[in-house]
Amino acid sequence: MATEQWTMQEAENELPQTEAWVRAVMQRLQPLLPAGPLNILEIGAAQGRELVALAKMGHTVTGVEPWQPALEVAKQLLSKHGFAAELHHAKGESLPLPNATYDLVLAFSVLEHVDDLPQVLREIERVLKPGGLLWFNTASAMSPWQDEIRYFPLFGWYPDGIKRGVMKWCTRHWPAAVNHTEAPALWWWTHRRAKKWLQNAGFGEIQDRWQLRAGVAGSGPKQWAVRAVVDHRLAGLAADVLVPGCSYCARKPL
Repeated sequence: MATEQWTMQEAENELPQTEAWVRAVMQRLQPLLPAGPLNILEIGAAQGRELVALAKMGHTVTGVEPWQPALEVAKQLLSKHGFAAELHHAKGESLPLPNATYDLVLAFSVLEHVDDLPQVLREIERVLKPGGLLWFNTASAMSPWQDEIRYFPLFGWYPDGIKRGVMKWCTRHWPAAVNHTEAPALWWWTHRRAKKWLQNAGFGEIQDRWQLRAGVAGSGPKQWAVRAVVDHRLAGLAADVLVPGCSYCARKPL
């Protein structure tokens, strides 16, 4: 099932893994963020697992989610762990939030599923403080491997028009292939598209996942490999093909 349809128990079971993932993301973003507790918005908060993880780290959190049953689970999960969050039943295309409010906006595997991506990015840019960051992970058109649809080999490399047609057809006629989601992945990212789409929405500095990882202090084989991916174009191309998905960080200009 699509993650937004998980039960309270399923969300609770996945919480330790979610917390580890959120800590890793925040560690990569730390050199780019102000010190101390942050005001963070999550787009597509689902059952609130990431909100709980961020609240445990001392941040003030807000969640936006279009599926009401998921929001009900989020309220229960936050309450169970002793946290409160501002939760909104809304879509990313129209955020019921004031301008220039958040230090950081996060979107975990969400932006590929929205209806109007340019509008969502403009809304995110609007609610970020000057100098604030957007981080997201999403579906990659650079890798043939992906988790958005089953039974279609090398789907990440299909032309966009075919991808969209297959996704919409499966949503109506073969929902098991797309995990019974009502919002299939329609936006597939490359580095060139990321630069174009984010800059069109008003963002400035943009970094991909390898650049973010290279900025984290450390040494050893993994860090050397990441450095090679950043420094050498062919290594970067190979990494983007072999590793599914992609992620980016973009800063709102001051």
